[in-house]
Amino acid sequence: MEKAKSYALRLLSKRDYFEEELRRKLLQKGFQEEDIHQVIEYLKKENLINDDKLLERYKEINLQKGKSPLYIKNKLYRKGVKNIDFSYEEELDAALYLLKFKFRREKNYTDIVKFLRNRGFSYTVIQEAANKFLNGEE
Repeated sequence: MEKAKSYALRLLSKRDYFEEELRRKLLQKGFQEEDIHQVIEYLKKENLINDDKLLERYKEINLQKGKSPLYIKNKLYRKGVKNIDFSYEEELDAALYLLKFKFRREKNYTDIVKFLRNRGFSYTVIQEAANKFLNGEE
């Protein structure tokens, strides 16, 4: 177990990992399931891994980069995180941010709708974001 714990701490010293992501890494390295479980419990007890905090931080960073909630959900799903919810306001803010800083074409409704739809935003968010963007309410 000490080798597994040492390896996990070395991984966590470089960046934060979700619990499932860390579990996969340890399994790939060849550690026993029992040792991995003990290491994960130790890390949780010491508050070295916290999926909830990391999830919020991950969502916030990617929304600020203009990534759509669909993109973020897919990325998180691949990392082993399920049950990811976005509020309507978070999605709308991400869409407006993306329009403000990344949309380089002439401002017309159809181009804006295509731009946001291709990035995975929901239609209700696209409508509101496009209207706000065109009316200058960013």
